[in-house]
Amino acid sequence: MRRSVFAVAGLFMWLVVAPVATSASDTHREARSLAQRALVCLQHGEDETDPDAKRTAYDEGLALARRAAELDDDNADAHFAIFANEGRLMLLDGITPNPISLLKVNNELERALEIDPNHSDALAAKGGLYRQLPWALGGSLSVAEECLTKAIASDPNAVSARIELAATYRDMGQPDRGLPLLDKAVIIAERQGKRRQLAEARTLLSELQANDLHSALARGSDASGVH
Repeated sequence: MRRSVFAVAGLFMWLVVAPVATSASDTHREARSLAQRALVCLQHGEDETDPDAKRTAYDEGLALARRAAELDDDNADAHFAIFANEGRLMLLDGITPNPISLLKVNNELERALEIDPNHSDALAAKGGLYRQLPWALGGSLSVAEECLTKAIASDPNAVSARIELAATYRDMGQPDRGLPLLDKAVIIAERQGKRRQLAEARTLLSELQANDLHSALARGSDASGVH
């Protein structure tokens, strides 16, 4: 009799708990799907040339990302997608970087890295912020280098991180260190069909190569003058 009671009790508990577990699994799955769609929208927005098309893509991506974060606050991609899509919209609106606007989007970026400290895209974005921000707003080339190096180590196919790291080395006065990074970035961007990153990598590569040639010619001219 006691075994029967335990069996019935166990069956009852399974009936109560199982649907909850399944529901939670479905929720996480839906959140992942929404976050991935938000990242696709981000990529579409970056590849578009028409400002209205960009805004449409970013708006959709932001809405999807927010929904994903509501379903699963522990989804790093969702928080990164909020940061990235909202940040792009701020740029379209001409909002200049300031402590208030930066804090607004940076909270989402930090949340993504809190969930996944090795999130390559979030690390690349953080490195880019540290590179581009003025010192008075917390900018730091050394911190940028640290974040971007870690991003590449986390994802060997990281494109944006390589471009940002090359730009960081340029700003450090070490442009030669960026050339192999950009060569690799061009290859990866072509393979992945990332048009914006491909254009950025080629532009920066041409700039660094031109500066390298100019420096070489200047050194040769100086040497000729000495002799």
